[in-house]
Amino acid sequence: MATQAAHHIHTDSSLPLYRLDAGIYARLVEAGALDGMDVELVDGLLIDKRRDQLDSIHRLDTDTYNRMVATGALEDEPVELLEGLLVEMSPQGSRHAVVIMRLTRHFAPAPAWLAVQLPLEIRSRSEPEPDLVLTESEPTAQHHIRDALLAVEVAVTSHKKDREAKAPVYARAGVPTYWLVDVPAKTVEVRTEPGPDGYGRCDVYGAGTMVPSPAEGVADLDVAALLS
Repeated sequence: MATQAAHHIHTDSSLPLYRLDAGIYARLVEAGALDGMDVELVDGLLIDKRRDQLDSIHRLDTDTYNRMVATGALEDEPVELLEGLLVEMSPQGSRHAVVIMRLTRHFAPAPAWLAVQLPLEIRSRSEPEPDLVLTESEPTAQHHIRDALLAVEVAVTSHKKDREAKAPVYARAGVPTYWLVDVPAKTVEVRTEPGPDGYGRCDVYGAGTMVPSPAEGVADLDVAALLS
């Protein structure tokens, strides 16, 4: 494994890529989390050493990512895995937090399991951390949640990532319903009809409308009350 190079790597990704510092990288190497990966750290990114292009970022699978997390080196780091890339998560402000609290209370009556800001392991290269998930699967100690009836993201500044990166990931995973709560616009975007190319339908609900219930035991959602 090589140490961090001094030159800059240009990428074609529009995602806010998470960049490892040399200390975290060294801990991952020492713990064996990167064993079997012929990579080096260049400008904070894991780069495949055998590729011809210097901007060839190594794409992680969920097993490798979970092994990295298990070392503790990424503890308290704002990072999630999308399409094999380490991506920064936005910090939480009060507007974001209050909407999540209201949504948590709204979905609490559901007989399905409610997960709040926990990993959703999507084989084989994504492990986002949706703001809320409804799942029929009882949690286990062996692995993260792997299926969802509903995924919800609350966007104050993260709209581009939530629409362009996360929506296709959830659709390809077969999540039947994806809500994007747009806090500044005071709308809820409801995506349904998932497929390999994304969601086939997107309905937008604004103030004065009710979002139809996505699950048993959950009432329709008053958008104005949520985003007041």
